Amino acid sequence: MFALILKELRSISRLIALALLADGLLLSDLTGQSYWLGGTYPVQSGFALIQASWWLRFGFLVAAIASALGMSMSLDDGLRGTWAFALFRPVSRRAYIGAKLLVGGAVTLALSVLPVVVYSVWATTPGNVAAPFRWSLLQPAIEACGWSVVVFLGAFLSGIRPAKWWWSRLWPLATSVVLGILLWLVPLEPDVPRALTATATEYWCLCVGMVIAFSVSILAVVEEREFA
Repeated sequence: MFALILKELRSISRLIALALLADGLLLSDLTGQSYWLGGTYPVQSGFALIQASWWLRFGFLVAAIASALGMSMSLDDGLRGTWAFALFRPVSRRAYIGAKLLVGGAVTLALSVLPVVVYSVWATTPGNVAAPFRWSLLQPAIEACGWSVVVFLGAFLSGIRPAKWWWSRLWPLATSVVLGILLWLVPLEPDVPRALTATATEYWCLCVGMVIAFSVSILAVVEEREFA
């Protein structure tokens, strides 16, 4: 299993590097720093991660990273023509795909949480943010990070499932993204009625349920599909 994990990490190393660069650019904007230009810009007053101007950017970054990792890890063996070599070994199909899901989910979550953690540490340092910090302010960002795993699994399922038409094949990814927008981004708008928004408990229950549903669907596809 350890060898499989290392293999998957090597296969997505370039994507990880690009995602880290994207995280760094986002953090640069969040903190008001521009090191590559040799200057420092005024920091916005208040905690940036709860400001509407940053919600869309952070959500887009998280979804982009999750989608890219999911599609890459599910299509990698097919593009290389290594499915036969990978699946017809002493390691079972479930173990091989399980390693992919474990690595991809963990990396997606880590890359999503990283800018939140770094920014939180920076924001709690005296003199950086002209506003009191409360841990409850992290709720929207943490919810987006949790949903990133759902988007990763949706992208993985879209990449691995056989389908004749691209719009039919991409419905799991589209579903995860659209649900993320409806459950996370829309309720952050102040004019949305509270009756139409999910509570934190409902949100996380649905998140866990989607993770389980997508994981079961992926394993079912792997068991039934003929990889030639």
